[in-house]
Amino acid sequence: DELNVEHWTYQATHRIDFTDQLDLTTIAYRTETERAWYKLNDVRNAANTGFTSLSAILEDPATYATEFAAIVGEPGTSSAVGALRVRNNNREYYATGVQTVLGYSFAGWGAEHQLEASVRYHEDEEDRFQNDDRYQMVDGRMLLTSAGAPGSQDNRIGAAEAWALYVRDTITWDRFTATPGVRYESIDLTQTRYALTDPGRDGPRTVARNSVDVVLPGVGTTYELNDDWRLVAGVHRGFINPAPGSDADAEESWNYEAGVRFERGAGSLEAMAFLVDYENLLGTCTASTGGDCEIGDQYDGGEVRVHGLEFVAAWDASAVLDTSWSLPVSAVYTWTDGEFKTSFSSSFDEWGDVEEGDSLPLVPEHQLTLNAGLEAGRWRTFLTMNYVDEARAEAGSGPIAREDRIDSRTILDLSAAFDVTDRTSLFASVANLTDQEYNVAFRPAGARPGAPRSWLAGVKLAF
Repeated sequence: DELNVEHWTYQATHRIDFTDQLDLTTIAYRTETERAWYKLNDVRNAANTGFTSLSAILEDPATYATEFAAIVGEPGTSSAVGALRVRNNNREYYATGVQTVLGYSFAGWGAEHQLEASVRYHEDEEDRFQNDDRYQMVDGRMLLTSAGAPGSQDNRIGAAEAWALYVRDTITWDRFTATPGVRYESIDLTQTRYALTDPGRDGPRTVARNSVDVVLPGVGTTYELNDDWRLVAGVHRGFINPAPGSDADAEESWNYEAGVRFERGAGSLEAMAFLVDYENLLGTCTASTGGDCEIGDQYDGGEVRVHGLEFVAAWDASAVLDTSWSLPVSAVYTWTDGEFKTSFSSSFDEWGDVEEGDSLPLVPEHQLTLNAGLEAGRWRTFLTMNYVDEARAEAGSGPIAREDRIDSRTILDLSAAFDVTDRTSLFASVANLTDQEYNVAFRPAGARPGAPRSWLAGVKLAF
């Protein structure tokens, strides 16, 4: 694979303080991205009647021995001419808009208020102009046999325009704080397809449009039992709009959380329960999901419920040691259970044939992160352990079959920093310190490895 990316971000912010209580903040932004991801897409089958996906080849190399030999490139062997199809995923993106937020602080009805009202206009675009090149494997080397014309594989533009408005008030009565709010979005989506033989985009085109309007309420609350303990809870509406030209429904959900927080001196604790109740889960085919589907296609997953618990604890161990050093330690544990609430058959490979009660794919039941640090004067270092439980590669129930099991893993990361001056710092980190080998998925093409040991070092300047 070869991935080349160029990205620009522009942002301008303006703020007016009319009074101590009334202010207006406006942000204008634009991002521009060009990227070309050049990668092997599939292999011409032995019968020369079509192409076989990399997933199918790597799942069953015995059946697809000819195709497997073509991608392995054994010395002394050659594939058929043009057997390897390499795709130039050439795309350009932009997103631009302006948002203004009016803030007003006041006292009324026996409470303190921090009121916000906002309006935003946003538009974005994805321009796909892709082609396929054909290669032959000759004695372990890939040789170009035919180059595809620009736009001959995919030639389309997806665009969106949206207006968003929200009102939110942070209300404080003594020890109780509530933050109710509501958001309204109106989104117009357009997909324009051009002929694959029309790189200049001068000829006929097909246009698909759809529009979405949605109201998203929510509220978060906090109650201070005393100086150390507080209760927290929240309910919010979740939403993801369908893509332009998609036949899928929008993703909609209600999200609930409730828990307790404790903080005293050098220690803190938090315990939270959460529930995400999907009325419809949306699945999207991407290059990373794979699944013999067209990139951008979307699928309805029906009703889904995800619930779980999360515990967070942090403490500075130097509080009980006679030392000027800081010894921060922390732990985060998450238990998650997600299951489909309806039965259906889907051509989206991650789901497949789903029975009510099947577990969601790619959702580990247990996750644990432990962190220990040492800070003294101008330097600091941290060691982090991250454990992720096994997970399914495809929806199902019962014991996970070996060929469908994403194994559990424990990864260690190490980082350190040193302040040379008050304005200059050196930093370095090592991810996957032990260079552990592990798989993170079986798509888009067979078992996918996790990142190997990687190093990062640099300098930070403040001026």
